[in-house]
Amino acid sequence: MTDLSFASATELTALVRRRALSPEELMRHTLDRIETADRTLNSVVALDPERALAEAAAVTARIARGEDPGPLAGLPVLVKDNEDVTGFRTTHGSSAYRDKPPATSDGIHVARLRAAGALVIGKTNLPPLGAAVHTANDVFGITRNPWNPERTPGGSSGGAAAAVAAGLVALGTGGDGGGSTRIPAALCGIVGLKPSRGRIPQDKRCWTQHGCLSGMARTVRDTALHLDVAAGHHPADPDALSAPVISYVESLGRPLSPLRIGVLRTLGVAAPRPEMLSAVERTAELLRAQGHDVRDEEAVLPGAADFPAPFLLRQKILAYRRLISVLDDFTARPGDFEPWFAGLLDDAGTVTPADMAAYWRHRSRLDHWTAELFGRYDLLLLPTVPTTAWPATGPDIETMARERTVPISYTSVFNDTGHPAVTVPAGLALDGLPCAVQLVAPPRRDELALTAALFVESAYGPLHPPEFTAASARSSGAGAA
Repeated sequence: MTDLSFASATELTALVRRRALSPEELMRHTLDRIETADRTLNSVVALDPERALAEAAAVTARIARGEDPGPLAGLPVLVKDNEDVTGFRTTHGSSAYRDKPPATSDGIHVARLRAAGALVIGKTNLPPLGAAVHTANDVFGITRNPWNPERTPGGSSGGAAAAVAAGLVALGTGGDGGGSTRIPAALCGIVGLKPSRGRIPQDKRCWTQHGCLSGMARTVRDTALHLDVAAGHHPADPDALSAPVISYVESLGRPLSPLRIGVLRTLGVAAPRPEMLSAVERTAELLRAQGHDVRDEEAVLPGAADFPAPFLLRQKILAYRRLISVLDDFTARPGDFEPWFAGLLDDAGTVTPADMAAYWRHRSRLDHWTAELFGRYDLLLLPTVPTTAWPATGPDIETMARERTVPISYTSVFNDTGHPAVTVPAGLALDGLPCAVQLVAPPRRDELALTAALFVESAYGPLHPPEFTAASARSSGAGAA
């Protein structure tokens, strides 16, 4: 019997294709699961059950006619509420857009999921315009971590991470502009890939070239499956890369040749908690035992001596980018935005040409720094975050800066350089919350990051929040043969 709540997307779509599970059965289970389990989490902010069931019935009919339903056949998928989905509002997690009319078309990413047979059933929560490392806003409230509701699932893809970790869906969408996929995935005990820059096309070009779309899944194989569907050039995004010649799922079957792996622990800016360092050490030993050349690396980030100044400058420039994206609305009705977010946008208006020049000089130094590292190594291993999950109401950033536990310490650099980076669960800390490690590959080597992640995943095994796993057994008690 298969527990439908925690079956992988790969398993569920296989059951659907061989008619051991109908899309309608899976959809009813999913809707029931959201109704019961999300009362605690508040991860799903929009849902259309009637349409979801009708679309599931349509996939069932296609299968009955002998049609190929696609690689995501009948799979319920939740979309982060900063992407357009036909018939749903796109609030961007801000009160300023709570009354925005429903979208009349899908974004590129969502359209590709649909074309692959996925059933897009609703939206997940995020902080206003993704501008926080915890998920809360004045439209939908606070989203909570399934491992401990007093803690956050992170941000900005916190709603998606919580939903996937708690078994509401097997696949959700996210986005990563400084760690917004990898941080929530790490805090919730799931897999999170920040693909190479340009790997998944975007509807709107990001002139700072730091953000990318992503998938949220519990397994590496499902992450590769999502990338197979979502990757590839689109004429609306001239920066998008061509599709690879081999699928990412197929690449997982190839053995890893011996790699030179550099282990970085602090980057000169972080003081990770012992449990995070222990996860890195255990993973390094696992890789070393497989014949890889694993070496300690003491390289520090450019500008580390001035910490946290480079991080603060980065965040101010990204706030300026957000200001530009909402400038007309913010100018016309600033009081509609969350007060703290309005303050962030106001401050962004003070960006000067000198600030911008300093930012791009720093970005150039990061590019040179990573190029030098990957001249010596084929893969990097480091923590994903310095600590386990912080309070659901948000972190104390001043304390984190003082203690060198800033959440984006290990993630934002690879947004700025464009490297593929994946976080993988690596056991539990003493507080019962997930630990994680991050693997970073050379430019455009997403398949290498995923293949190495699959080995780490197989060594540690999956993580499921115990309360939600027990709830799944109690509420469904059902499965497919």
